[in-house]
Amino acid sequence: SAVDATNNGAAQVALATTQAGNAATSATALSDSSNGINATVTTCKEIIIQCDFDNAGYIMVKDSTSDLDTEGLRLYAGDMLSLPVSSTENISIDADQANQKVNIAIIT
Repeated sequence: SAVDATNNGAAQVALATTQAGNAATSATALSDSSNGINATVTTCKEIIIQCDFDNAGYIMVKDSTSDLDTEGLRLYAGDMLSLPVSSTENISIDADQANQKVNIAIIT
């Protein structure tokens, strides 16, 4: 990331996309269009995943498409997870019920 001398030397990052969509109710890659999140694999520096505050259930974030709800990290309404990763390729999400919204910020 670039250093901006006019911003007290703070590093600047670009927010590539912020998207919201319904999480699939089976484990699905974050880059799968069925999630309503992101239809392509994106190179990045960090991904921020937040469950919508109005969600009634939970969302599992994991590194595979396994449907087991014991794998990965469970996020409830309003919970947020920041992942320092280089791509959206190997991240999957899985909602325990329909209409669970997920907000995604991809930092490049």
